Amino acid sequence: PRSRKPKRSKAQDEKRPRTAFTNDQLQRLKKEFDDCRYLTEIRRKSLADQLGLTESQIKIWFQNKRAKIKKSVGSRNPLALQLMEQGLYNHSTVKQGNEIDEN
Repeated sequence: PRSRKPKRSKAQDEKRPRTAFTNDQLQRLKKEFDDCRYLTEIRRKSLADQLGLTESQIKIWFQNKRAKIKKSVGSRNPLALQLMEQGLYNHSTVKQGNEIDEN
């Protein structure tokens, strides 16, 4: 299994500057995302080499893109609506004494 990177020291706590992707990089990232929303480690490495970006930049771009889509779809997701109707998604449970516990 992959291990996490060690924590940064206080001298390194400054945020990295925002990555400004070129139009070519964005077009390629969007095309890859349209083909498959999740990259394998091998594909991520290959794409990073081809685009001149770090694997981390590729990984974060894909994470952000998935989050943006999820946020824009929101509760309009048909599966989420169906599960909500069945009480299997975003539901409340009833404790003894009829106290409602929001999950």
